[in-house]
Amino acid sequence: MLLRERGSEVSMFDFLFPNHPFGGHTLRLVAQAQQGGGDVFDIARAMKGVEAGDKDAWERAWLELAEKTEARATQALAAGHQRTAEQYFFHASNYYRMSDVLLTIAEEPKRRERFRKAQEHFRAALKLHEPKIEIVTVRCGNEEYDGYFCHPVNPKPGKWPAVLFLGGADAYAEEIYFGGKPMLDRGWAMLLVDTPGRGSSIYLKGIKTRPDYEVPGKACIDYLVSRPEVDPNRIALLGISMAGYYAPRVAAFEQRLKALVAWSGCYSVLDDLYDFCAHLQPVCQRLLGGVSHEEARRRLKEFTMAGIAKNITCPTLITHGDKDTLMALEGAKKLFAEIGAKDKTLKIYDQSDGGGRIHCSHDYWAHNLPYMLDWLEERL
Repeated sequence: MLLRERGSEVSMFDFLFPNHPFGGHTLRLVAQAQQGGGDVFDIARAMKGVEAGDKDAWERAWLELAEKTEARATQALAAGHQRTAEQYFFHASNYYRMSDVLLTIAEEPKRRERFRKAQEHFRAALKLHEPKIEIVTVRCGNEEYDGYFCHPVNPKPGKWPAVLFLGGADAYAEEIYFGGKPMLDRGWAMLLVDTPGRGSSIYLKGIKTRPDYEVPGKACIDYLVSRPEVDPNRIALLGISMAGYYAPRVAAFEQRLKALVAWSGCYSVLDDLYDFCAHLQPVCQRLLGGVSHEEARRRLKEFTMAGIAKNITCPTLITHGDKDTLMALEGAKKLFAEIGAKDKTLKIYDQSDGGGRIHCSHDYWAHNLPYMLDWLEERL
């Protein structure tokens, strides 16, 4: 649908910044809004006066919306309207996150402040939320990772199936909750953890990302197995975006997984992400501890599934869009080809699907997410 203004065509979806890096961030939030992570019309109003490429205007717009939404949450809570307060706290958390996504390494103190605000409001919502979402700690050697153990909605009698949901490069546990929420509606528990390079681990603790993600991955699976409510024989792993590398890497070394889903697949972080998408290079440099371009390229050579993918034997699903501009489709194809599992599926969204062709199929969540979860349900 198009709106006409002074003889020119203006798309009603201009706030999504088509054909600009801003668009990936807004699409991601619009997708999460379907699961309670924001309001599409508030998002559109906030972005109305922001020109593509104007980072200062972007930051101001999200901060203003976050603060306004925070005030609404506080007012609702004071009036005793807990469900309304919960909704606004969840929205405010994601809006504070949006205000930090374009900040540079030099603005790290500001980024930490925004993260704390996002986390604070997410946890304020948890106090009002049913079923329970527990704040947990996962220990891995000398490191401790913050996370959330989310109880399922109306689980069946007996122990619960559970999914470890890993986020990508700049995602943190509070944000990806909204992408994983439909799993709870299916009666599965969900574990969200800020593993190395993500969320509180990088913002507050300085725990950098690492190529051997099987190490923190094992610690997360150990935690799930330790929970008396969880069925240790019905644990799955789902990784989104850059976790399309992290999750397969874990699965290659972990025999306790019932199934694996890569929500966008990645064979080599250097080839399929860093060199493929220039505007993500500063993000990767920050995840590695604020290193130079040359040092990032050197270190990222180790972030590969070469010689490892063949060890993945659990049922595996990879979904990817054929117009993904953040992670190379060829990497997903290469990963799929080398995976050793007999039960494996590669779903590539193309023109025939009518959507889902962009990174993580953010424009197709109402279709791709049920597809992935149906596939998972048949194996859990």
